[in-house]
Amino acid sequence: MKKDKKNDATYGVFVSDEHTRAGGAIAMGTFTGCTWAAAGLLIWALSDIARQGPTASTLWVLSFLLAMTGGGILQQLWFNFVPAQRFSYGARIAGFGLTYFAVLAACALIGAWLPAGSPSAWAVFAAIYLAILAVLALIFTRIFRRQYAEYQEVLDRFHSERRE
Repeated sequence: MKKDKKNDATYGVFVSDEHTRAGGAIAMGTFTGCTWAAAGLLIWALSDIARQGPTASTLWVLSFLLAMTGGGILQQLWFNFVPAQRFSYGARIAGFGLTYFAVLAACALIGAWLPAGSPSAWAVFAAIYLAILAVLALIFTRIFRRQYAEYQEVLDRFHSERRE
């Protein structure tokens, strides 16, 4: 991507490059549409709170917006932010898992996702979260190991051909 002042303002997120394939256009359209939908829901929730104070529905919507946005931010910080890459992949998964659980727990409190005063509901919430995190960590670890092995094979073949 060409570096210029126009792209620096949005960190390259809203760069409107032309797409040569439908998949790229659809992905960018989905991202843009979701961003506008989230902005619209945020404006609705804040105006509703200004009109009538915080209601259960506005707090529920805000908690989901916060959970999804927080997850996206933490994902970028733990997996795509260069300083975080000094940690092992396992440490980054653990860091993401712990920080995202804290965000989700706060959102669950704000949005009343769980019955008030029910430790068993919180235990099930934590167990489901940990199970999902473990399954996803295993899936991504296998994908990355396979990809690494393929890259290593190509690199080894390149080096052997260069020696000949």
